[in-house]
Amino acid sequence: MKKAVCSGYYGFDNFGDDAVLYVLVKLFSKKYDLTVFSANPEKTSKEYNVKSVYSFDYLKVLSEIMKSDVLISGGGSLLQDVTSKKSLIYYLGLIFAATLLKKDVIIFAQGLGPFRSKISQILTKLALKRCKLITVRDTDSQRLLNDWGIDSKLVCDPVFTFDIKSANKQNTIGIQLRSFIGVNDDFLKRLAEAVNTTFYDKDVVIFSLQPSIDMEVCTRFKEFLGREAVIKNGLGVKETAEEISKLDYLIAMRFHAILAGLMSGVKVLPVSYDKKVSFLSLEAGVDYIELNHPDGLEEKIKILKDTKPRDLSGWLKTKRLDVNIFDI
Repeated sequence: MKKAVCSGYYGFDNFGDDAVLYVLVKLFSKKYDLTVFSANPEKTSKEYNVKSVYSFDYLKVLSEIMKSDVLISGGGSLLQDVTSKKSLIYYLGLIFAATLLKKDVIIFAQGLGPFRSKISQILTKLALKRCKLITVRDTDSQRLLNDWGIDSKLVCDPVFTFDIKSANKQNTIGIQLRSFIGVNDDFLKRLAEAVNTTFYDKDVVIFSLQPSIDMEVCTRFKEFLGREAVIKNGLGVKETAEEISKLDYLIAMRFHAILAGLMSGVKVLPVSYDKKVSFLSLEAGVDYIELNHPDGLEEKIKILKDTKPRDLSGWLKTKRLDVNIFDI
């Protein structure tokens, strides 16, 4: 069996990236002997039954690349410099190292950009030109690669392949928030007041899907809400998906929380802080709140309550990730 090393935003207790890793391991474990680079290798090894090494032990990482046949980079939005230039350099460095060592590189269902600096674009372009196979999860990323003269394949987000089933609803509304510019006290107060006014008859569950980023803003929202609410924090991938599937309604920011809701028959109102959230909302045919311009927030929450369940089964059937694409 060939050996593959996997790099991504793994081991940071982020639901979306952990769900991507869950799918990646499921898809590739029969093809490769996998080693995952993780910020928490002990936990990753235990939860996913794979070998794992610390992402920032550079000697070990390099050693694992040298012993491998393939580097699988992704998924998610690794190749961008808005979050951090350091993270971009890290992920590009792994690609450059692997290609210099004559290893095949697979870009796994990534979204590229945005890029603030020209040098970031140049380095990313140089790295991707060396890759064996590039798969991207949105048309903007594919369009950018076409402009760069780089071939790619368009695939769905890996979490569409995650097995999330509809569950019995429990008269609840879920609120999933993350720290971000625009998620200030004014926005949280408006959201809390609208939820209290419209969903006074529903229990409230608040989801913190990456404790280091989400928990503080979730706690503030609970204070503004001023009534009994449960904060779900630090759950595993399967537990999080199961808890989301029990909801009647979900107001959410994170892409994969929204996706989990849509896949399990929950009535969802996304809060778009990034173009990927807007694109998902439009593709699924659901209205959304624009975080930078939250006009009509209260009205959209009222409409959410009166929304009839939508049958998305046909759309979801088109969103399956074919592992055969990755044969190289």
